[in-house]
Amino acid sequence: MKQNKSQKVVIITGGTSGIGKEIVDIYKSKNEIVCVLAKDALSDVANNIYACDVTNEEQVKNAIEQIVKKYKKIDIVVNSAGYGLAGALELTPIESAKKQFDTNMLGTMIVNNSCIKHMPQKSTIINISSTCALFALPYRGLYCASKSAVDMYSKCLKMELASSKINVISICPGDTKTNFSKNRVKVFETNERYGDRIQKSIDKVEGNQEKRMSPTYVANKIVKYASKKHPKPMYIIGAKYKFLYFLSRVLPQSAILKITNKMFNK
Repeated sequence: MKQNKSQKVVIITGGTSGIGKEIVDIYKSKNEIVCVLAKDALSDVANNIYACDVTNEEQVKNAIEQIVKKYKKIDIVVNSAGYGLAGALELTPIESAKKQFDTNMLGTMIVNNSCIKHMPQKSTIINISSTCALFALPYRGLYCASKSAVDMYSKCLKMELASSKINVISICPGDTKTNFSKNRVKVFETNERYGDRIQKSIDKVEGNQEKRMSPTYVANKIVKYASKKHPKPMYIIGAKYKFLYFLSRVLPQSAILKITNKMFNK
């Protein structure tokens, strides 16, 4: 694709499915230059598709170097790659926990570290966190923790890049109608302490698919926030999640934990 000076160069991780794919489609419709990094992709450098595992620093560096050699800059980075992990914290293998953080948190950091030096003033980094970063849930503790880490990392990075005038935004979407739940890694191991509560909790979380937000709606919101000249450090997507966040700020934490525990740990 021949580059027009007015076009933005956009890098999107996890851009072959779910919210990431919708963001790819939106930016392409705006005639921007879209470069997709995805673990499950077949490399097609001519069409800016790079098979790349965000946890592999060398693969990421190689992909970014190819993109910069071709387009000279990076205007927008959207870190959408990630997955869910469910199960009792006590019974989840440590290797599974490490993989969750390697992908959701460290993968985001690896991509950003490779991109920042090529980003001019007024460029933007979007780190997709989750409302699970804001509300603790039983049997999704590692996912909540990894996304909470992404949110805090984003705010710290925003401060550190302030003098470079690079925007950093943490996006916290609520439940979205994608294959995310279907692809969630589930640890169903249990014992007398938990009984069938792990299975019931996961089933409850994965229910009501039809009531979830559409990925197109979420992606449009993300692209809108990325275009703001003076964006907020963090955005929540979904009215009910904004309300719940408000409640979490005014009610005692013990009350919030009691409510969510009662809902998801019967």
